[in-house]
Amino acid sequence: MQLTVYRRDNRKRNTRGWRQWIRVVSLVATLIVLAVAVYGWRRQLMASGAAARQFVLESPYFSVREIQVRGGEKFGGNEIVTLAGLKHGMNIWRIEPATIEKKVAKHPWVRRVLVRREFPRRVVIEIEERTPKAIVAMGKLYYVDSDGVVFKEVGVGESVQFPLLTGLRPDELGNRDLAVRRKIQDAVRLSDLMAKDSHTISEVHFEAADRVILYTTAYPLALHMGWGDWEGKVQRVDRVLKLWKGHEERLVTLDASFGDQVVARVRRMRQ
Repeated sequence: MQLTVYRRDNRKRNTRGWRQWIRVVSLVATLIVLAVAVYGWRRQLMASGAAARQFVLESPYFSVREIQVRGGEKFGGNEIVTLAGLKHGMNIWRIEPATIEKKVAKHPWVRRVLVRREFPRRVVIEIEERTPKAIVAMGKLYYVDSDGVVFKEVGVGESVQFPLLTGLRPDELGNRDLAVRRKIQDAVRLSDLMAKDSHTISEVHFEAADRVILYTTAYPLALHMGWGDWEGKVQRVDRVLKLWKGHEERLVTLDASFGDQVVARVRRMRQ
């Protein structure tokens, strides 16, 4: 009987192990080299970026040479530039448009403002001004715009040829109540509707929360308008005034607050 003996070839096994070990070591070494290279590249890139940033922030090429203010009529461009804190020679990259817009928006005549940088050397400030639509009388006189915003005290020499709003309390204007603003907006719209029918309003008096009285420049009478349905009421009042044309001085009041009718109060004629 022949006995067969199987022996493992340890030399082949050892060779495969060394090869695997060499591949692992090579891979680790490669990763280390790549990590060092990336780190160095990143530092170099950061250094280059910092140098580039320093260049654009200090280069005379980006110095502001021109500041334009567009849309302002009630104030000079120099006033807005000073308010914005802008100067010629400033680096355009250091200018923050949003910050400047907040500064310029504080000017009483400014309704909207847009600031933009036009590279490499120009800054443009575009202004939308407020347009006075009426004057609020409350101790002093204040302009109010179509948004219902009381924005500025009427200065010496400034126009007062606007309807006068009376009957408002200081606390109503001081707390910036949206309801009060809407009430002023409605009053301004009513005044505009009357003007379209050639009835210039001299005063709008807020008698109560739901009642307003108009006084025209042409007729010595009071127009009680109630509140709301302005178009219909203006049309009805206009028809009555046409019926009384030439005799308007006999009218004391016209009351249009009663639905679809106008009630006239007439002066008694002296005997």
